Amino acid sequence: MAHIGVISYATAALFFLVLTLVLVTSWRGRLQGALLVVVVIFSALWSTAAAFAADSTFPATLLTVSLEVARDFLWAIFLIRLIKSIGSSHPPGFSLFRLLTLLSWGLPLGILSILSYVLITENAIPSWLGYDLRIFAHVLTAIVIIALIEQLYRNIPHENRWGVKYLCFGIGLIFVFDFYLYSDALLFKQLDLGTWHARGFINAMAVPLIAVAVARNPEWSLDVFVSRGVVYYSSALFFSGVYLIAMAAGGYYLREYGGAWGSIGSIALLMAGCVFLIVILSSEQVRAHLRVFINKHFFNYKYDYREEWLGFIRRLSEETELADIEGRSIRSLAHFVDSPAGMLWLKKNEKYYVPVAELNYGGIPDVKEPHSGPLVRFLETWQWVINLNECQDDPEMYQGLELPGWLSDDRVAWLVVPLLVKSHLYGFVVLAKPRAPRDFDWEDIDLLRTAGRQVAIHLSQAQATKELIQARQFEAFNRLSAYVMHDLKNLMSQLSLIVTNAEKHKHNPAFMDDAIITVDNAVGRMNRLLAQLRAGSLHTNGCQLVDLKDVIGLVMKDKANGKPKLVALSLDGGLFINVDVDRLVSIIGHVVQNAQDATPESGRVTVSLTKTKDNAIVDVKDTGCGMDASFIENRLFEPFDTTKGLTGMGIGAHEVKAFIEQLGGEVRVDSAPKKGTLFRLIIPCTAS
Repeated sequence: MAHIGVISYATAALFFLVLTLVLVTSWRGRLQGALLVVVVIFSALWSTAAAFAADSTFPATLLTVSLEVARDFLWAIFLIRLIKSIGSSHPPGFSLFRLLTLLSWGLPLGILSILSYVLITENAIPSWLGYDLRIFAHVLTAIVIIALIEQLYRNIPHENRWGVKYLCFGIGLIFVFDFYLYSDALLFKQLDLGTWHARGFINAMAVPLIAVAVARNPEWSLDVFVSRGVVYYSSALFFSGVYLIAMAAGGYYLREYGGAWGSIGSIALLMAGCVFLIVILSSEQVRAHLRVFINKHFFNYKYDYREEWLGFIRRLSEETELADIEGRSIRSLAHFVDSPAGMLWLKKNEKYYVPVAELNYGGIPDVKEPHSGPLVRFLETWQWVINLNECQDDPEMYQGLELPGWLSDDRVAWLVVPLLVKSHLYGFVVLAKPRAPRDFDWEDIDLLRTAGRQVAIHLSQAQATKELIQARQFEAFNRLSAYVMHDLKNLMSQLSLIVTNAEKHKHNPAFMDDAIITVDNAVGRMNRLLAQLRAGSLHTNGCQLVDLKDVIGLVMKDKANGKPKLVALSLDGGLFINVDVDRLVSIIGHVVQNAQDATPESGRVTVSLTKTKDNAIVDVKDTGCGMDASFIENRLFEPFDTTKGLTGMGIGAHEVKAFIEQLGGEVRVDSAPKKGTLFRLIIPCTAS
């Protein structure tokens, strides 16, 4: 009989322990959750203590009675909290409820006081009196809790009773049996050991009923979160420990009873077991099976969404090459469903979607999926993840979708995940079957759809970044081409001037010498400009330290044939600058050319070079038509804005300003209509 009692209470302890684990790992809640977990823990402790005491004639030690009283008290408090949370401050039978509350607090203290006094004073009062009082207090406690259950069930709204019905059945089963047990003991002056030993099984029977009620009321559970990672690794560690203990036991048996081969066999068995364990734990398939098992049996939701999303963003934004973003996108989606392979399809143009990347898929097929095809239309219209197994078994679930040949013939493909930007299909990902068989339900669908949108945005932004980089490269090339064309235009003006004067001065040796020098200089300049255009830079010649006085001399030589004649007023020497000489000659030449173009032949264009502190001042002054303040402010330095009609390109002044500012200098303009213009270039000097 004692053996049956141990099994009975041990079963109850195991059931309550499992319920505790489920409460802690599956749900979250408020104060009711904390109380419920504490009640279940004390129920498990009481069942354990009762299992150890089950072999005694009168199994009621101070420890078991104390734990039982604590359990009863906590159940009463939990029920009182539920009744108060119904919503009415004065529920029906309020006076009775207040009386039951007082008894719930008073009876446990009375029971403990009686038992402690009897045990400590060693029968200082008659034993029958102490026994009768304690048993009567247990009977009264059971009555109080049964009354609280009745108050809860009667006062809760009818539409909410489904949530507490099984809780009332479970707790009622426990305390109705307690009432029967202690009433019988009070009547016959002794506990019936058979009834006492059956009590553990009765408590175990109540656990599933309580669990159903808790599942219907997540707010009762404890606000404690145990991550899937902790459960996963703890489970792996637990099963590994059990496995190693089994191997050790087998080794011990071989060593003790294996005779001459026992010692060798035990060592071989232990090492083989360790190797097998390492192989199993390193298997992706085994780990996938373990994750599926844990998600099914330990958690209310399949995914830990916080951890999943953080990991997804981390995988999607790894610091790798921009070109690998397609592979990261496939890998990020495949990780959710343990898929080992995948293929990414993106929109090529308005007619087709084409495969652009694959992960462990065995290559990219040479196929296209038309935009007007049923697959693309279904994905864009319904925005749904396609389970190919379901689609082939039950086409009605997917509106009778007819899969394209390349997909229906693919024995590896499992899922098709749409990549949507707003309501437009940017592409889709085909995922292979998972490493381990797994259920595919609404949680997987919602997670993949949401992640697919994020992947689509990520891919579209990457594509926009590539296009922006290309656009900037084209912009830089076009700007360079415009500068080169402007310089070529000036060179062509010089050559045109030679051709114009050749008929008149071709017999003049001095003219021919100047013409050859000018042509040679123009050819050299053109070759350098073409080299710069091929290299994509305006600074292929490198920088060198040069005296600005020599630069002004080269400019005056280039513009010697221009009208009106260029006059040098003062040219200070010793003003050195580290610069691309050809570019600086061209820049100052633009300013001089503009001054000559704006000034009649009877006018005057002068250039001067002076020094102030650490800067060189290049002044180009003319007596031409001049400019008003509005033109200088709004149009002078704007690219492609010209007043020269078809002969101008409108980038000379813009190039001057950009180049001088690149040197750390400044361009100032002082002008007025019909009063001429002063162009001042302020250029920082360097030590010679």
